[in-house]
Formats: sequence, C-alpha cells, structure tokens
Amino acid sequence: MLRGSLIGTCILLCTIAFQSCPTNRSKPFSKHPLEEYGLSEGDINYIYKPRYANNFYLVWEDGEKVLYLTDPVTYNTTRHVVNKVRNVVCLSSTHIAYLDALNETNAIVGVSGAQYIYNRNVRKVKDLGYESAIGYEALLQLQPDIIFAYAIHGEGADYLEKISQLGLNIVQIPEYLENHPLGKAEFLVAFAAFFDKEVMAIEQFSKISHTYLEYCKLARETAATQRPAKSADGGFEPVKVLVNAPFKDVWYVPGTNSHFNILVKDAGGMILGSGSGTGSGSGSKTTALSVEQAYLYAQQADFWINTNQYDNLTSLARLDPRFAETPAFRNGNVWNNNLRSTPEGGSDFFESGAVNPHLILADLIAIFYPLALPKHMFNYYQRVGGGTSARQIQ
Repeated sequence: MLRGSLIGTCILLCTIAFQSCPTNRSKPFSKHPLEEYGLSEGDINYIYKPRYANNFYLVWEDGEKVLYLTDPVTYNTTRHVVNKVRNVVCLSSTHIAYLDALNETNAIVGVSGAQYIYNRNVRKVKDLGYESAIGYEALLQLQPDIIFAYAIHGEGADYLEKISQLGLNIVQIPEYLENHPLGKAEFLVAFAAFFDKEVMAIEQFSKISHTYLEYCKLARETAATQRPAKSADGGFEPVKVLVNAPFKDVWYVPGTNSHFNILVKDAGGMILGSGSGTGSGSGSKTTALSVEQAYLYAQQADFWINTNQYDNLTSLARLDPRFAETPAFRNGNVWNNNLRSTPEGGSDFFESGAVNPHLILADLIAIFYPLALPKHMFNYYQRVGGGTSARQIQ
C-alpha cells in the first residue's frame, strides 16, 4: 500500500477547483498504473494530482517521493524516485524554461543545441551536441545528478538508451505531448519536485491558470460583442485563422485537440483546415495539406499566423504570388511568433512559451481583437511587415 503524508500547504493548493474554458478541458486524470499494483484511488497519498496535465503525478510511496510519468504515445508509465538534485543536464530548451521559472538555471551544467537557446542565463554552459551526435564523454565528465530529456520514439531514441547504459539518471519528460496549454504549464510542478519546490510551483501555476482563464473570459465577451452569432442561441462567430507555412511543399495544420488549436479557440478564433490528424491522441496530431488546399483556406482567413521562417511579406509573396492577394495579406493581418528569437533561429515561443500559455493567449487575443487589449505589449508575436525581421537577442 502507498503511504505517507502530503507536503504542508500542498494539500490545500492541490484541491483548487480551476474552472477551464468549457469545451477545452483536459480529459479525466489518468489513474494508471494503479491497476498494475492492485490499488484503488483511495490508497494513494498525493503530493500533487494535476488538474490539466494527464501525463504525470506525484505521490508519497513507502516514505519516498515518487514521480510517475506516462508516455501517451506508447502508454508506458515510468516510475522515478525523486531526490533533490544539484547539477542537471537539459536536452530540451523547453525544460530550461521550467527551471528558469523555478530560479534554478544555475543548476544547469549542460545543454543540447546552445545556439538555439533563447535564455541568456544558460547559453554559455557546456553544449553536448544533439541527439545521436551527443558527446557521451563530455556528458560523463559533467557528472549530472539527472538528465532531463524529451520522450521520442523509434530509432531516434537510441541515444537515450546509450545514456542509460552509462549509468546516468535520465528522465524522459512528456510535457510536449499534453494537449491542453495549461497541462504543459502544469509540468512545472513535476520539475519542481527535483528541487523541493513543489509549493512554489503550485502557487505559480495557480496564478498562470487563473490569468489564462481570465483571458478566456475576456476573449469570449469581446467576441460576443464584436462578432455575435447569427443563431438564436447567442455565442459568437470566431475569426478564421490560417496557421503556418509550407515545409517541403506540405502545409501542416495543428489537430483539433492540439494545445495550439485550444489556444486559438480560447482566443476567439478557429483554425482553418484543422482535422483529427493521425496517430495516437486523436485530434492532437497535425493535419497535412497541400499548398493548393491551404490557398483555398487562405482566401477565407481573417488572420495568418505562425509563418515559420518567412519573416516578411516579400518572402511570403515569393512563396506563391496568389497568397499576396488573400484578405489577411492585403489587410496586414499576418503575424509570426518569432518576436523573441536567436540569430540561429531558436525561438522563445517554444521555450518559455510552454510555461506561459497565458502570455501566448494574451498575444493572440490582442491580434484577433485589438480593442480587447488596446495597450498590450506583445510577448512572442510581431506583425509581419514588408521587410521587417524578428527582433533577436544580442
């Protein structure tokens, strides 16, 4: 049987009943691997039971702090006894953002792909290389207490197995597989467990989720006023949004239940061309469109966002001259999420944005409904101009 006690004030904070946007709540909390151990929900003494995240939880088990992580692709659950750490390696720039939020960037002794990291505090630490080209000898010399890696599948995961064979403590974090933006942010508590900062993280997440939900409310109220639905049941007509740009002649669109689709919905928009996608996690995968299909959607779009490497209208027009005649292009409603980037192309949107979905949501609301946030200072987005490039760190 699992036994122990809750951490101080966590018991109060963990029971906060967050009110999410009605249609975007994460699926019910996953209870496995309880069945594997022949346990019931009442047997568990939670340190933290997530409200939005489906792929982690923290418990006291036989006097030890234990983190359970679930990979929603393979459905494998891993068990990690958590002890306080001093030196860590981060193989994902997103994980750096979680540690930065906890004021623990000084604990980072090694990273992967330093040139793509936006956070100035860690850009000068040891760069260990990327995936299969990682420097195993350098990694051993750092003697990290733990290595935070991102969960990948197939042949690309071989390097993670090699790290484990070296006797190093590696934890694969599946935060990027969460559908709900607040689910991704809630992984802050999982990282905090390794620094005995659960209470701090829970308080931070409470503020993030509260702010996010207030922005949801603002977006709904503004949209209902500016774009009231024609139907008798009220509501509003969401703005129509074209997302991304082609990659090797394929236009990828976020799936219906993906975290970015939820962000756009919560901001009062609707992504055109979004479908249920393929693979596990129905609705969370991308939908692949041809450029021709995307052009048909572009003719309907009020806004065009996340234009990838195309950071000015001239380059977008060269992509396909027809897109220069679409409403969003002609009206100057083209925006990219590259306001905060590195010269090499690293993006803080994909770094600190994981911990700050409320800031991304605010940016999107200010784009779709400028009157809702007339004095908004953008965090991750900037309007794509005729020859304007992203503002980069120096």
